[in-house]
Amino acid sequence: MADTWHITKGADCCCGCGKPFPLNRLLFSCLIECGDDLQRRDLCADCWEAGPPADVFCFWRTRRAAPARKPVLDTAVMLEFFERLSGAQDEQKRAFRFVLALYLMRRKELKLIEVSRRADSEALVLQRRSDGGRIEVVNPGITEARLEEIASRLSQLLNACLDEGTGAAPA
Repeated sequence: MADTWHITKGADCCCGCGKPFPLNRLLFSCLIECGDDLQRRDLCADCWEAGPPADVFCFWRTRRAAPARKPVLDTAVMLEFFERLSGAQDEQKRAFRFVLALYLMRRKELKLIEVSRRADSEALVLQRRSDGGRIEVVNPGITEARLEEIASRLSQLLNACLDEGTGAAPA
């Protein structure tokens, strides 16, 4: 046998019957000798009980785990952060507030009523879902790259995930 083996990751379905593995259900993984190499095979409990494959070198019981997800941002926290940034004059805080408005629109906490255009700026006129109150958020004129940078920074600050490019949390 070779000194170094390259074992593949676990499969999503049983190599015996072809059925997908449900999350957290018992399954069996085994290594089979194939010439000078070892190959991994994953089987559901039913197929394993019917008889393991020939030439099994070793086996272990395992479960298919759910993929890890970053936490979705708490909407109430976002609303409070958004409100605290109201009236901010600092360019970065205004940009944060704009990205938060996009996020809250996606979460249907804020509804776009109109886009108000002035000689020197543009603003989103939004309505709160909770009380129907109107809010105006000035568009800071940030680029797509800057939008992604701000969304990333907010994610770091709040230890959660914002979708790139939209400033919105995963649906």
